[in-house]
Amino acid sequence: MREFNTNDPILTCSESLAFEKKYFQGQEEKEWEAMNQAGEAIGDHLLRDMRELRTIPHHPRILVLVGKGHNGGDALLAAKRLMKTIPTARAVIWGIVPWDQCRPLCQRAYRDLIELVGKRVEEVENLKSLSEIKKLELVYDRLIERSGFSASIDGIMGMGAKLPIRAPLSGLFSMINQSDCIAVRAAVDLPSGLTEDSGKEVLRADFTYATGVAKTPVIESRNLHWTGRLRYIDLGFFDEHSQDFENHKKRVLRNRSLGKLRNLRSASSDKRSNGHLFLLAGSRNLAGAAMMSAQAALKAGIGLLTVGIPESLHSSFAAQRPEAMWVPLPETPKGGLALEGLGKIKSFLGSVDAFATGPGLGKEAETHALIRETLKFFRGPAVLDADALQISILSNLEPTKGLILTPHAGEFKRIANSKSPAEYSLESKCVLVLKGPHTQIYFDEICYNCLGGSSVLARGGSGDLLTGMLGALLAKYPANPLDSSLLGVQWHGRAGEVLARQHGQEAVYATDLLNYLSFAMRNDI
Repeated sequence: MREFNTNDPILTCSESLAFEKKYFQGQEEKEWEAMNQAGEAIGDHLLRDMRELRTIPHHPRILVLVGKGHNGGDALLAAKRLMKTIPTARAVIWGIVPWDQCRPLCQRAYRDLIELVGKRVEEVENLKSLSEIKKLELVYDRLIERSGFSASIDGIMGMGAKLPIRAPLSGLFSMINQSDCIAVRAAVDLPSGLTEDSGKEVLRADFTYATGVAKTPVIESRNLHWTGRLRYIDLGFFDEHSQDFENHKKRVLRNRSLGKLRNLRSASSDKRSNGHLFLLAGSRNLAGAAMMSAQAALKAGIGLLTVGIPESLHSSFAAQRPEAMWVPLPETPKGGLALEGLGKIKSFLGSVDAFATGPGLGKEAETHALIRETLKFFRGPAVLDADALQISILSNLEPTKGLILTPHAGEFKRIANSKSPAEYSLESKCVLVLKGPHTQIYFDEICYNCLGGSSVLARGGSGDLLTGMLGALLAKYPANPLDSSLLGVQWHGRAGEVLARQHGQEAVYATDLLNYLSFAMRNDI
């Protein structure tokens, strides 16, 4: 894999304030350039993310909530980008204070917006003049009585928010949070009111766009209700400053890191030079998991795929996906993989680059014993998922840096013995891929956060697909289990985003994801 930086540090709010002060050094034009980058990126991301709900309306109406600082400027420039892209869009601009009380760059962003699309902008009396809650309610009711909003952009507060939130702002937060007239809610950098010590008065978002620097409050699971899905907008702040934060334990993956997988295959390559994976999966009652995992490994570019499955599945599976080499193995009476198949499995392992197991294995002790004995014999890199994540299996493994474990929260609780994810990864020397709304990858005391993905992935089979993808990448790059994990998780999440934007989050199959792996890797989005 090509080498370039694939992740940036996640900073506390105080660290971020200090970094930005040092980075910009009071240069207004440099700040203005970054603000334009952020605004354009937010506008582009929001336009794509709105499609997860529905096709963009012909005349979208955007509510832009503007504070007096740089977050307000980002929101205005995001609205400008949206309205430039969609000539039929209209915006309602609701400022918190009069424009002459805003910071200079926020005022500049406002002038830019009005100059470009002023005829399509409606302004609302600023919040500072609406001291009574009844007046505030009347203004909001008037805004939504004609039609709701296709989206809102929250640029009221940034990381310098002072708590508690007081009236009339607290009243506005409450009204908007309870409203069902806003289709998609976006927040610039942080949802307004969210800080490292935030309470309940936060303006809820469906998508939060972390601009330039990802701050610690957005990755806290307790704040997920407020932040919604996360997107990291890399503005290149750390291109020349990464060494200043190389010891930071919390990291965020860059969107552009998938470029590491975008290489032409060597003209002299053959199937063996693109990795050989042995996948051991499935049972008579959970056959689909094995097929999904195998299909994902094939789609992820594996050169050779050998799949050990219960013998009763062999004929149908070989007919359905002939690219794989399907190995029929003895079954238990209940349809699981029997220990009797160990010798046959061993005969294949000498020629493979990586091993993956777990999807669809079931709960039988004999099957778990087969996995345990196989792992004692095979010393190469391996991916363990789902039913292979058992204490009876893992406790017998020697610590190795070639092991990738992919539990969701419930599975991790089963194996962790009260350890934290960081402690567990460090003690076992494994790469721990903790699947969740925002998947975290732990290795060597560092936690890498993948802020991509979509809730379309919250369905059965999604994890089986990830296992196949990780197995394929590990077989192609057996010396790089961490990089294989980081890139596999991000690729999986990116494909989920593209799938949701094309078809929404509901009416899809988990396996539809496979059709978007190519687009997700070949395009910078």
